[in-house]
Amino acid sequence: MNDLRDYIEKVKELGEYKLLEGADWNLEIGEINQWQVTNPASPLLVFDKIKGYPPGFRVVCNAFTSQRREALALRLPLESRGLELVRAWKDKVKAGIKPVPPVVVKTGPVMENVQMGDKVDLFTFPVPKFREGDGGRYIGTAHAVIMKDPDEGWINLGTYRVQVHDKNTVTVYMSPGRHGHMIRQKYWAQGKPCPCAVVIGGDPAIFAYGLFPLAWKQSEYDYAGWLRGKPLEVFEGPVTGLPLPADAEIVFEGEMMPPDVETRVEGPFAEFTGYYASQPRPEPAVKVKSVFYRNNPILICSPPTMPDKPHSLGMHTRKSAEAWNDLDKALPGIKGVYTIDEPLAGKMIVVSLKQMYAGHARQAAMMAASNPALAYLTKWFIVVDDDVDPSNIREVTWAMATRCEPFEDIDFVRNCWGSGLDARLPPEKVKARQFDHSIALVLAVKPFSWIKDFPKDIKLPPETLKKIKDKWGGQF
Repeated sequence: MNDLRDYIEKVKELGEYKLLEGADWNLEIGEINQWQVTNPASPLLVFDKIKGYPPGFRVVCNAFTSQRREALALRLPLESRGLELVRAWKDKVKAGIKPVPPVVVKTGPVMENVQMGDKVDLFTFPVPKFREGDGGRYIGTAHAVIMKDPDEGWINLGTYRVQVHDKNTVTVYMSPGRHGHMIRQKYWAQGKPCPCAVVIGGDPAIFAYGLFPLAWKQSEYDYAGWLRGKPLEVFEGPVTGLPLPADAEIVFEGEMMPPDVETRVEGPFAEFTGYYASQPRPEPAVKVKSVFYRNNPILICSPPTMPDKPHSLGMHTRKSAEAWNDLDKALPGIKGVYTIDEPLAGKMIVVSLKQMYAGHARQAAMMAASNPALAYLTKWFIVVDDDVDPSNIREVTWAMATRCEPFEDIDFVRNCWGSGLDARLPPEKVKARQFDHSIALVLAVKPFSWIKDFPKDIKLPPETLKKIKDKWGGQF
């Protein structure tokens, strides 16, 4: 699999593909996508012959919302589900990541069409306005923004929403604490605009690592190369000098102006939290100076929905798996880590633990809460016993209802890492851009001091359940 088109062809083979013709970029694409979220077998959606645009200028939504499509994009066994999928990624990472840097080429499919200078027009593409309440049309929801640290020279890719304001101006919303936010501050401190580029399409590995938090100085390009098993091919952007993926669908580059030079009002946008939590505000303008795109380009989008489905290419799976590996190194008895991905619960972390000593459960909760992969905008860290499947929300809530004594088993920590997307931030914190919140550490476990005397549950033993499924599964 080399690019987005290869991925879509493989999704077709899985029978999870749907072509829709004649939709309007203005709200209708977003409304159809939102409707399909309620379908348990929601397919990848390809929109063609979009109102006002020539055939072949397509929009793709819902690309990674099934666990089979997630597994396909992440090169994991297609039959994996739930905690099995987390374990598959955990094992893949534990076996060792060997970064594979990109290789430079002179040309590639994305260079089939070029717009430079005054010819730049981002409305060449059917950029959707997804919802009535959105502040405009968003070209960047399943993409990566490319930047280079001016002091240390490493390349960063991050997924930060991108709004189109006119044919050659966009804004990029970045939360404090993100690498892109820190890099642009370095340029501005020198009185310079920040060179940047936006890549849309290409191998899903680019989006996968654009979303995923790596350590400072680690380039997402190198990790995407490891995931795909071969280096990405890149060419040097003529405006910024940044390495741009040669097999992407669309790439554009330009300069992000210092905020005292030029801004545009960004937002609001219907975010993954299920709210319009971030209000419209001035954001630095990006002046786009070159655009590259393939013949019959595909604009891939991943707008958050309500109820939400995991739309961010295995983010829940990968965060859970890598945090699981981290906890394994620090503590015995970890049997699973899972980011609950039921609607609107994507920021609840559940750790399954075989308790081995007094204080073990609280220790696991505190270590999960301080893990870099899990900490951002997460308010609930729940520890359950090893007989509870952390990927099964019904079992987790059963444990919370029957094993947690709230006064004794819930602790609170203040001033933790948050986001302006948090709908619960009070107005005075929003105004001051103080994006922090409290967290709850919930011990939904049998009390260790009398764990052997805790009442026996009525769940079927796993071996009995397997025997019944093997004998009777074909009847259902």
